[in-house]
Amino acid sequence: MTDEEKLQRIYAAASELFIQPGYHETQMQMIAQRAQMAVGTLYRLFSGKESLLDYVFLTTLPTTVDRLQTFPLQPVDSRELVRRTEAAYAGWNHQLAGQQATDFDQLLTALFTAFKRYARYFLILEHNPTVNPALTALYRQQRQEIYQRVGDFFQQQRPELADPQRNGVIVVDLVFWWCAHKRYDSFETEMARSDDEQMLAVVRDMLRRSYQ
Repeated sequence: MTDEEKLQRIYAAASELFIQPGYHETQMQMIAQRAQMAVGTLYRLFSGKESLLDYVFLTTLPTTVDRLQTFPLQPVDSRELVRRTEAAYAGWNHQLAGQQATDFDQLLTALFTAFKRYARYFLILEHNPTVNPALTALYRQQRQEIYQRVGDFFQQQRPELADPQRNGVIVVDLVFWWCAHKRYDSFETEMARSDDEQMLAVVRDMLRRSYQ
């Protein structure tokens, strides 16, 4: 197994354990066991749990992880982590702004694509809001930004709705629940993943029929 393959398995194992049971409750041994590798391999790649958390955050962001890495990976400077996160959110918002003008289906595509990428990242912050207060604050701001943008879409395209902004919140929360909580934070997660794409297709069709 290459280091890249090991990192992928560690990323999946750590990000899910940081959701449940949580970052503070998760030990490196638990991550190694979930990833099916020796704990010594984990410490060869990461200096500790803090650097692993930073890796999970950075790996979630589009095209921000330096592939020329020196192991073991060290914690990332918090200012750099915030800067890269702000840049990723700005790109997401720019995409939403370009796609929300007239086409609800394109808007849904952007929402589902982004929330599938950020599902575990956001749940880690929700379950562990104090592990990185700056990233938690950015997440809260970004969630409000998305609510506003989808609400503005309804205000422009569906002004007959009684409360366009509230409907924007409903759509965003539904997409997030099915992309994140249902997949990674539910007692039925294994069942949810067995037909993940089909399930999301049904939810998307339901939203399309409700709002187009």
